Order: sequence, then C-alpha cells, then structure tokens
Amino acid sequence: RLNEFRLRSAYGASGVQPGATASFATYGAPTVNIPAAVGSTSGSDTPGLLAAALGNPNLKPERSGEFEAGFESHMFGNRANLDFTYYNRTTHDALINAAIAPSSTASATSVLMNLGSIRNSGLEALLNMQLVQRDNFGWDMTINGSRNVNKILSLGKNAAGKPNPTIGTGAQRDSVGLPINGFFYQTYTYADLNKDGYITPNEVTVNPKFSYLGPSIPATTGSVTLGFDLFKKKLRVQGMFDYKGGYKIYDGGRAFQCQQNVACPGRSDPNASLEDQAAAIAATSTPIKTTYGYLQDGAFWRFRELSATLPAPHTVAKLVRAQSASLSFGARNLHVWTKFRGTDPEENYGTGDTQSLFASPAPRTYFTLRLNLHY
Repeated sequence: RLNEFRLRSAYGASGVQPGATASFATYGAPTVNIPAAVGSTSGSDTPGLLAAALGNPNLKPERSGEFEAGFESHMFGNRANLDFTYYNRTTHDALINAAIAPSSTASATSVLMNLGSIRNSGLEALLNMQLVQRDNFGWDMTINGSRNVNKILSLGKNAAGKPNPTIGTGAQRDSVGLPINGFFYQTYTYADLNKDGYITPNEVTVNPKFSYLGPSIPATTGSVTLGFDLFKKKLRVQGMFDYKGGYKIYDGGRAFQCQQNVACPGRSDPNASLEDQAAAIAATSTPIKTTYGYLQDGAFWRFRELSATLPAPHTVAKLVRAQSASLSFGARNLHVWTKFRGTDPEENYGTGDTQSLFASPAPRTYFTLRLNLHY
C-alpha cells in the first residue's frame, strides 16, 4: 500500500577555479659548482634558475551543469521507504593535467589545461524496510546502490587545431567516448601447444596494438545494512556489507614481483596455473612485453562492519553518577568475497575510488569496545 509519493527535480550550475598559481611559470633556484677550467677539481658555487612548472596563462574556470530528477515514497504504513534519483551532469572546459614532452626541461611533467567536456550520469536508490517489529524482536534493512557512467565528450584541440582523440600514452589514458582514466593495454593470447603443463615464450602471442579494457573507477557501488533489536530492544545488533564493481584494478605488487623474479608464482611455482605462467612470461620474456595479465576485475563484497550495543544496568550508571550507560562492541573489515587474485582489492586503501596496489596493506580488521555514559 502506497502512503505517500512525491516527485522532485532540480537543475544547478557550478564552477571550479584552477589553483591560484596554476597559470604561472615557476622556477627553482639551485646552486651548481662550476669548475674553473676543464679537468679542474675545484670551482665556485654559481646560482641559477631551473624551470619547475610551465604554467598556462590561458586557464579558465571549469563549468558544470546538472539536472536531477527522482521521487520519494512511503509504503505499507511507512514501514518501507524508497528514494530514487537520476542525475546527468555535463562539465565544460574540464581542468585536466596534460602530459608534456621531457624536452620542456621543467621538472613538472604535465600542464593544467581546459580540455573538452565530460558527462556523468547515473542512478541512485535507497530502500529502508522495517521487516519485523515485535516486542521481543525487530528486524530492519537498508539497501542503497548507485550506478555512475562517465564519458569524455571531447578533449579540446591540438596545436594544429584538430580534435584530440586521446590524451596520455601510458596504461591509463583519457579518450573521447570512453570513461576517464580508462585502462589501455597490449593484450596477449597463449596456449599450451605441447600439452606439457608449462607455458614458454613461443606459446604467448602479444598484440602490438593497445586496446581499451575497462574503467579504473567503480561504476557500481552499494551496501546492505541489517539491524536486529533483541530482548525488548535492550540489545541492538547491526551489520553492514559493501559492494564495488564495474571496474578494473592493476595488481602492481605481483607485476613487480614477477618482473623482478621475486616470489613470483608464475615463474617459480611448478604448480602455477597456465594463466599465471602466461602473465609472467608476457611481462618478461616476449619480444613485446606487457603486464596486461595483472589487470583484473576489481569487484568485491566486503563484510564492512558489525556492531552491538547493550544498555548497562541502572546500578552501573549510578556508580559513576550518570543518567544512563551502555556498552558498544564494534568490528570492521571482517571478510571479503572477490575473484581478484591479488592479496586484496582494497590494497593501498584510501578515501578515493582507485588503488595502485603496490606493496601496501588492505584495510585492517580491528575491534573496538566502548563504554558510553550519558549525563
């Protein structure tokens, strides 16, 4: 039964200013010892100027406009609430760090420019449900999820006045019609031709052309939170599960190990899978070397949090002259479910959405116990 339904929509525009000094050319002031004559071992310290950043005097603010529409609904006697939102944001004169040639002599290897347009569109949904509500037992659930697709519409023009189809030459590039910082690699194929269980360099064929293989930023995120009220609401237990998917992660740690032949299963383990062997060989022993084999699906579910709160007896609160007291237990990062073959898809974890995965730990599992006093 629908109790309430409300439609909403909005449009807004905003801008982002480049940094206060981004347009300026900057220099360092090193001191170099210059010999008095050729072959001399002595000289004098001479100050000079060294280019640090080229700057860009033509920088303009980045401009964005966003349309949003959705609805809010309450159902079944307000025991279920569903919010849904669609958004579409287009950014013009996007501020992007464009790589420059090393011959510029500046220590900064990129210049901030207003390069083209980017579109972000997606869906967001939030569902709250009170599944069971009794005197001795309560069960509620919150599900939220989002799907975001970003697409580069244009990347400005080059010095010849022609549109830039791509910016960047590394494994992550910006290309028109594709997501920001997409992964590009030379792929390969392999086959155990002699059926001996081992892959050799002649059994791996690398494609000399680069191919787009997927986004580096999660396209789909979500979470499920379950809450239980027990013993006449005296004990509250809650658990949360996180999901991220629709993106790729480069396993830089294993790639480095195999390139350096340090604890690399694909090169040293006689029982290594053909897939691991091919990845190691393609990275080290083929005429065209590629680390494509270490680019993997980053999707995962993680048991992010478990908590429990129990009110303390009134006599305990009285001992410290408090009105009430409670004891809270918490645990985070308890388990992860993923097909990612590295140590953890959240290695090198940070507040952003991308990880570089190089010799750094995943979010640690930890436990907390807290006494809450209310005066």
